[in-house]
Amino acid sequence: MDNVFPIPILYKEKAGNPYQHEVMNLLAFIKAFHPLPLVDEAAFARFEKYAESLCDKLDERMERPAFQVELNRWLALLQDAHTFVMLDDTSLYPFTLRYYEGSFYFRSLPDSVPDCTGKELIAINACPIGSLIQKLKVYVPSENQIKACITGSFFMNNKAFLNALGIDTDTVIRFMFADGSEVCLPSSLHEGASGLYQVKQVPHPVTARRNEPFHYQIIGDTCYFQFNAMIDRFTYWQGCRLMQVSPDKAVEDSLPLFADFLDEMARAMAVHNVNRLVIDMRYNGGGNSVLGDVLLEFLGVSLRDICPFHSYIRVSDFLQTCYPTLFIRDKYESMKGELAEQHQVMNDFTGDMPKPSNRFHGEVAFIQGQNTFSSANYLLTLIKDNALFPIIGTPTSQKPTCFGDVLCVELPYTQTQAYISHSYFVRPDERNQDTSLLPDSLVRTSLKDWLNGKDACWD
Repeated sequence: MDNVFPIPILYKEKAGNPYQHEVMNLLAFIKAFHPLPLVDEAAFARFEKYAESLCDKLDERMERPAFQVELNRWLALLQDAHTFVMLDDTSLYPFTLRYYEGSFYFRSLPDSVPDCTGKELIAINACPIGSLIQKLKVYVPSENQIKACITGSFFMNNKAFLNALGIDTDTVIRFMFADGSEVCLPSSLHEGASGLYQVKQVPHPVTARRNEPFHYQIIGDTCYFQFNAMIDRFTYWQGCRLMQVSPDKAVEDSLPLFADFLDEMARAMAVHNVNRLVIDMRYNGGGNSVLGDVLLEFLGVSLRDICPFHSYIRVSDFLQTCYPTLFIRDKYESMKGELAEQHQVMNDFTGDMPKPSNRFHGEVAFIQGQNTFSSANYLLTLIKDNALFPIIGTPTSQKPTCFGDVLCVELPYTQTQAYISHSYFVRPDERNQDTSLLPDSLVRTSLKDWLNGKDACWD
């Protein structure tokens, strides 16, 4: 449900080429819209200074994907995984690389070469993966190495991105694997392939990802609850109301109410005399954090009795234009340009949020992983910092104290699409500056075991 909002032209100088204008205009926009200038003046000064050197290297003959790669390198200085530009898909190789808990592997590959899907990748063109990871941390907006690798893997079939990493694509591209094998792909984007190999993955009988926002099943004396997305019918309506658009009936009908789901799950647990609940958030990339509040209340947690996040929003004319009903009117007028606590300046759209009628007071454990992100990371940070329930799994791809709440925007000179944060969240344990949320118990599943349908967090 991403509305795309065009960024206004704020930079009025006429000298320079369109790429340089884009950088300087985006700099002016971020200065007025993003929280960083008010959170960390020194970090923003470094970001501002780099814009000058970036403009010096931008030639109007540069292809647009190469320019977008350079924009992301600059945006990486914000230390904000939510703020990045999309890369054009005009120069893509016919393969997909993915990252899983420390390993890169081919998820798909042209059938003109040997099938190497699922094998752990250790080098590209003789450049070790460790060296490439250090470059990903430079070119990919992220808050930790995990996110740089996850997002970077999605970009690594992009010719301009590979070139920026120092991978020569003028000749064959050579991929080397941990088992000693290798495969060479031609420099031509689509040479000789008639189809694709797809990685063979055995689905785990319980924890394989379901294509629905939430799902539960009773296994013996345990209820397994897969919480995949923080969206339901009410929060979808809420988003439509905020953006002043009509709901899409197909989307509306596909989404249950979270409160109804929790009540149904509670009834099933009571019928089967289940007193243990495992909540798996490894596939949850976020959404609306209010669902996390509803879940905690269902688990018997009083939100008044725990230490909360400090949540701030950058009050701006642009945000008010995009979401006319977001701010309390008189507060908006008096706090324009400031970084304000959200509860002080924002209207509350959750007053009529449906709540479950049941409560669960049994044993609870959470599972997190590399793809636990945004509002899902927020919920688990609340749980961790307040010692509410045990968490197992692996570190997440987001820093708990972070920027977030994004707008999808279009840049005026190149029509590049971007996402830019306008909020800032400080974790309850403010002294903890870890760049990832760490589980209470580290439990890893290897790439090989994961592809073979094993899950160390469940098995």
